[in-house]
Amino acid sequence: MFTLLMQDSFISTGSAYDIDLPGDWSSIEVTNVTQAGTTQTPGRGFKFEAVKGDPEGSQLRYFKSDGSNAVNVDTDSSGGFTYYESFPAPGPQVSGTAITAANPAVVTMTNTFSNNDRVVLYGTTGMLQIAGMSFTISSVSGSGFTLLGLDSSAFSAPATAVKARLVSPVDPVAPMTLYVTKITQASQAVVTVSTKHDYQVNQLVHFSVPSSMGMQQMDQKTGKIVAVTDYTMTVDINSSSFSAFAFPASSLSPTSRLFATVAPAGQRNGYNVDQVPFHSGLFIPFIRLAAGAQSPAGSSGDVMVWKVWRKEN
Repeated sequence: MFTLLMQDSFISTGSAYDIDLPGDWSSIEVTNVTQAGTTQTPGRGFKFEAVKGDPEGSQLRYFKSDGSNAVNVDTDSSGGFTYYESFPAPGPQVSGTAITAANPAVVTMTNTFSNNDRVVLYGTTGMLQIAGMSFTISSVSGSGFTLLGLDSSAFSAPATAVKARLVSPVDPVAPMTLYVTKITQASQAVVTVSTKHDYQVNQLVHFSVPSSMGMQQMDQKTGKIVAVTDYTMTVDINSSSFSAFAFPASSLSPTSRLFATVAPAGQRNGYNVDQVPFHSGLFIPFIRLAAGAQSPAGSSGDVMVWKVWRKEN
């Protein structure tokens, strides 16, 4: 027998979604109401189920064939649900041999990481100006990965050594303060950050840009986000006459290096927690729903309904 503990709904923003859970939960069910009645091509996931204690990747996924109402069921190997019982500790140190001076930068490192993992890089010989930054990684193979949030093509040389540790995809306070890796000179500045972010259009953000990073005119400015992608946000700050943003030389680090950052700054007309990630502590336990056409957080605009159950003895 199962007892319904919690239920609610949300409108997907196309980003991962976290649900705080009671410690005695047993299972969770998420339904994509928007996609349940469609026959889109490609096919779409419309229902997702996970049971506490099941191995990662064994969750059930219900989806439709391309352009058809035929229902398919499989186990989701893409990590649609990730359950956190405690704040994750950093992983062991992993050593690599290179980071390219390219857009995007590519790291050579024997590893067992996965796409969208978040890692901290340090000991970046030749690129000490990024030592200590965290990055979301992509295009992961056993021999390396890509840093989509870092354009290092203007760096004077590639890195010849690097160390990494896997860290939690979330910080104890969300949304996170982000590391800035690029700011364009434009009528509306485009800001690139090192990790995938959950900032939203109409959210206010505040910048801290040390003199070592150039574009000192951006320091302590607050702007409104007008557009977002996974790694960028466009803000209503005219930076076209500002000096160029640039990392300092590796040889000046760490004495001259202070990272540029961007942080949440609320909204001009109140604070709508349904539209903008609320700045709050991280509650344990929680479950993270991955976003995407075949994942339980859905795609932008999808209406998602979730229910959490407890199995009675």
